[in-house]
This record gives sequence, C-alpha cells and structure tokens, in this order.
Amino acid sequence: MAANNHRIFVALIMFATYMLALGAPNPAHILGGRDDEQQEDVCGRDCITGIVAGVIGLNGGISLITSPEYARTIQSYAVDADGGAYPPPFYIEEIDKKGIGLRANRSIAKGEALMARAPTLVAQTDAIVELEVAVRDMMYDVALKRLSKKRRDGFFAQMGRDVQDKITTNSFEFFVPGAEETGSRHLAAYPDIAKFNHDCRPNVHYRITNMTITAVAARDIQQGEELAISYIDIFLPSKKRKERIQNWGFECACALCQGPKNETIASDKRLRRIEKLKTDLNDFKEIKVTAETGAEYAALHEEEGLHAHLGSAYTRAALNFALFGDEERSREYARKAAEELSIEKGPESGDAQAMRALAENPRAHWTWGKRRKLEK
Repeated sequence: MAANNHRIFVALIMFATYMLALGAPNPAHILGGRDDEQQEDVCGRDCITGIVAGVIGLNGGISLITSPEYARTIQSYAVDADGGAYPPPFYIEEIDKKGIGLRANRSIAKGEALMARAPTLVAQTDAIVELEVAVRDMMYDVALKRLSKKRRDGFFAQMGRDVQDKITTNSFEFFVPGAEETGSRHLAAYPDIAKFNHDCRPNVHYRITNMTITAVAARDIQQGEELAISYIDIFLPSKKRKERIQNWGFECACALCQGPKNETIASDKRLRRIEKLKTDLNDFKEIKVTAETGAEYAALHEEEGLHAHLGSAYTRAALNFALFGDEERSREYARKAAEELSIEKGPESGDAQAMRALAENPRAHWTWGKRRKLEK
C-alpha cells in the first residue's frame, strides 16, 4: 500500500501545481449552469489525495471523486440538470411489496422523455476500489458536504445502509474518455432516476449522454401504470433473473415473475430461441439462417415485450435482409430500427443514423447481397 500512497501523493502535487499555475475554473460557468448557492471551486484545499474530491456548479453542484484528468473532461460536458416532461407525467407513491416508486398520472406516449437529470455524485470506479476504506469514506464526506442541502438530502434518501452501499446499489455506470483507449468507468448517482423500480419487462428505457441520464417511455403507457426500468439483464431465463435481483435485497414482484407457471415456461422458451437466432445471425462462416430469420428474431422480441431492445432486434433483421439482397424488407426494418434507436440511444446516435442510411439505400450498404453470394 506504501507504493500506492506514494503514487497518490505524487499525483496530488502534480494537480496542485496545475491548479496554482492555471487557477481553478469558475464553477458557475463550467457546465453552463447557475451558481445559485455560491459553490466553491472544483478542488482547492479539499484535494486530500491525487483523486479530486470536489464539486462543480450546476443548480446545487455535482460532486466528483475522480482523477484530475477525468475531472477536466467532465467539466467540459453540457448537462441537462432538470429536463423532461413538465409538469411531470408521474407521481411518487408507496407501492406494495416494492417501496417508493413512480406511477403515471396520465397517458404517456412511446418515446416521450419523462425526465433528464445530472448526477449528484460521480465517482471513478477504480479510485474508490483502490483507496483504503478510511480514505474512501473521507473522500465521500468531503464531496457530499459541498453539495447543496437539497441535493445532499436527495442522495441520502436513496436505498442503502451507508454512502458506499447507496452508490453500489443505486448508481449507473458510464465511461469518461481519457489517455487510455477505453477511458475510465465512473459510477454516477441519480436519486430521481433511482425511484424507478425494477421490472423484467420494463416500460421505461434510459440512456446516458456524457453524464446526463434521460428516461424515456419504451412503449405507450396508460394512466395508473407503474413506471419501471430493469436492474438486470432481462434476456436471462426466469430462474437466473430471480437470483440476480436478490442481490438488491428483494424478490422480483413484476407481473412476469409472479405470473402463472405456464407463462414463465413459454417466456423462457422464447428467450432460448432468441439467443439461438442471435448466434446464428452473427455467424458469417456458414449460413444457418434464411432471409426471414431476422424477422422471426424481431417478432419474438415483440411477443416477449422486450420494448427497450427493439432497436437492436430490428437492426439485425434489416441487416439480414440486406445480406440476402431483399431491398424492400431491408428498408422496412431499417426504418423501424431507426425509430426505435432514436428512442433508445437518441436521434443523433451513430446507430440511428446508420439505420436511416440503410433505409435510404440498402444496395449501397456493405452487407448488400453477401449471404446471397455465399449460397451460390
């Protein structure tokens, strides 16, 4: 541990030199937000290790526990601190067997943005794993104390025994680019988003752009329905999903897991078929599929209620039709994929743009006719 401590304090000296030479940035302008509560600079005298424990100003602040390199990148992000539908199309209530949750107070259309939020706390995963517990907890204390009371109270209202438990239980992961090719994993706490309960067939999808998280309706939602996301891999069979969800300390109470056994068996059968078709569609060494296999793959997603994953299902169908040289069907599914991916990943995402391009001209796509040629 002595070597690690030496590395940390060397980094501290380097960062302190950077701050003295260039001056701490004005937090009121870092993310284009207001500095209503006169937050302090990003680090200042609270830099107790080579990992920054500080706050950047945005309507009460965003606390960071990360390296100076990644702190500078995060400072450059444009953040939507309080976006989405207004007034909110949901209300908070105590839900039987689930605790606090969100329920629709009106009909919500598929694709409608329910809320967009900036994180309260962002922590570099490697940093909080490598630090000694006492040092890590000190960093948490420094970072959280510098938040506004409203944002600090929101963080502590989340489920969990202590700060570390609240972070590991409720946070969402995103990557910050850096010197390394893959950047660094960071955990971000979004207390408002954490109010969504789990469902194995969620009606809400979320995406993270930079560090703004946006929750959107994955399908049409009726007034009175609970709004839910998935905490786990929903392509797992029933038994494994139930085992995974127990890591959160509760039994899954969704309609699929609590429904009749024959429905669970049918669901697991569809999931096995989906996995088999996915493997076959990804096999380019030998042809194990027909032109219609992609359509079957997409139809199974629809039947199974996997609304938050239709974009990838339609994409595979569109590409498979292009591979077999079926222009009309390739266009059909590429248009569907572009629509779904605009919801799942955003209208300007690379995947959505790629599917719009495929729909425009399937014959110009690199996949065109490749499987048809293999058949000959």
